[in-house]
Amino acid sequence: MKKLSVLLVAAAVAISASAGVNFKSTHALKANKMVNKEMTKMNVKNLKADKASFRVITEQPEGELKSYNRAGFYVYVSNGYLYSGQQDGNRMDIVYGEDGKVYMKNVICGIGSYFGDSWVEGTIEGNEIHVPMGQSIYWSDQYQADVVLAMGNTIQDEEGYWGFEIDERATEAVYVIDGQTITLQGTEDQNAADDLFGYGLSAYWSDDNSWSGFIEWNTVLTEREPVIAPEVITEIPEGCQVYTYYRNSGAIAYSWFYGIYNTPTDGKFTVAFDVQNGEVYIQNPAWWHDGYNTWVKGTYTYGEEGVILTIPTGQFLTWSDEAEYGIQLVWGSSYVYQEGVDEETGEPNYYMGTLIDERTTEIQFLIDDDTIYLLGTEGDINAEFPEWGNATGMMTIYSDDQSWTSFEIANRDEYGYAQPFGYMVNLVPAVPANPTADEWYDCGNEGGYSRFYFTLPTTDVDGNMIDPEYLSYSIYVDNGNGPELFTFPAVDYTFDLTEDITEVPYALYSNAVDFRDYFVYFYRTNAEGYEPLFTENIGIQAFYTVNGEKNASEIVWLYEPSVSVDEVNAGKTVASVRYFNVAGQEMAQPAGMTIKVTTYTDGTTSAAKVVK
Repeated sequence: MKKLSVLLVAAAVAISASAGVNFKSTHALKANKMVNKEMTKMNVKNLKADKASFRVITEQPEGELKSYNRAGFYVYVSNGYLYSGQQDGNRMDIVYGEDGKVYMKNVICGIGSYFGDSWVEGTIEGNEIHVPMGQSIYWSDQYQADVVLAMGNTIQDEEGYWGFEIDERATEAVYVIDGQTITLQGTEDQNAADDLFGYGLSAYWSDDNSWSGFIEWNTVLTEREPVIAPEVITEIPEGCQVYTYYRNSGAIAYSWFYGIYNTPTDGKFTVAFDVQNGEVYIQNPAWWHDGYNTWVKGTYTYGEEGVILTIPTGQFLTWSDEAEYGIQLVWGSSYVYQEGVDEETGEPNYYMGTLIDERTTEIQFLIDDDTIYLLGTEGDINAEFPEWGNATGMMTIYSDDQSWTSFEIANRDEYGYAQPFGYMVNLVPAVPANPTADEWYDCGNEGGYSRFYFTLPTTDVDGNMIDPEYLSYSIYVDNGNGPELFTFPAVDYTFDLTEDITEVPYALYSNAVDFRDYFVYFYRTNAEGYEPLFTENIGIQAFYTVNGEKNASEIVWLYEPSVSVDEVNAGKTVASVRYFNVAGQEMAQPAGMTIKVTTYTDGTTSAAKVVK
């Protein structure tokens, strides 16, 4: 009987009562194509602090709720420049209340992303909806001002900057109801494809009449059928036997920056056995979507080679009530085909297609001792392009249009055999293996970001897999005086840091600017004419902290001397010896793992690790 089988059988005897464990989604489903997140309010005036807020309706009013797809044109401004787009893909909710009252949510396309989900009030008169202007859709405590609904025009000044002119004669917006469609009146003559000057529905700041940045016209609302949200598993029963694995698969994914690309995976995923009910849960089954922290459910059986996990396809990893689509787990294939040639280079143009295998209704894993395998995959991301694009495996898709988001397949060894999908993680205190210092990229000036590339360990010194979430690292520089612990100032790394740090948690992430789990940005350079980050060397040290016990690797330096330290320093006279602990603090005497820094009379230094 395999090790895991024994653990599961033993667990069945001592199963405990059920309770819930909360796991929440942390990633958005898709990028919002219609909102530039850099919009700022211009020319704000300071008002009296005691100015009262206008009424903003943030709670859904009582009544019959209907949802509508939007069509039409909209523009928005960012830093004085105008951007345009179609309202397609956006929607509006309308509540029909008592006594002819009507409430519209996010009445202007895209504005809810900036000013929250608010409602405006109107009335039905025959087949028309009348929405009074002047209603507040947002209140700012900072500016002591609201964002107020208005009709008006886009305008442009002599320097080409765009703004908004309020039509003070317009006291309401009128929508005409025609069956299942509702049309905004008074803006239909705007030819937005040819001219960004237009008259439409917008909003402005009440303190200085500056534009909120959004205007729409030619708006048509079409009633849509409500979509019933599918189950997304965020909790597992209490008493499950939980096992953590470090990922070892290969993935094919799509990125706005890199297009379609192949990559080995990393990070961890979790398998939980509900022995009492014979069910199994897998958290983060797809590497490309590991931030959702949701689960898929299946069953398990015992086979000759180990424990077989069977996971039904079609389960949702996440769901958006707002967009009414989610990410589904399916089985499928990708394929690369050639069509035409590049006009400039004459090289073939390659494209990737995808196919969902609707006949395959289950995905299976095999657990054998401390490893887990994804069964039935084909393809090899280590092959030459375009071969790696022809693959079959675990696939994720958007439920609204069935477009693919990623594939996951088994990595192949040198003989073509499938390697384990993951290795069981060591969740006990352990000394991490040494990281590697890989590369230094110098931006060459103070306006760019230099980068230090490295590889953090995936195992401890004994070769056992470790949990990357318990990893951290510190950076050292050597400016000729021995190792110095580098401090990341909060003033520079403003996105994530509220105070200076010398130790970086694994995958500390700051808006794609500062930290990664495989490199770190520096707002410094070694270029001539600037204060150098380092003059001789840069290094990295990894830490693994479990149950409050912290263990450290050696400091690994990027540049190795061409001759040994002993050879270089042979015959030199020692001027002083200093000791530093792994945190970079100077010590009177060595204790535990210590860095010994020797300074010689000729001004040179050497560093060596001492363990006592």
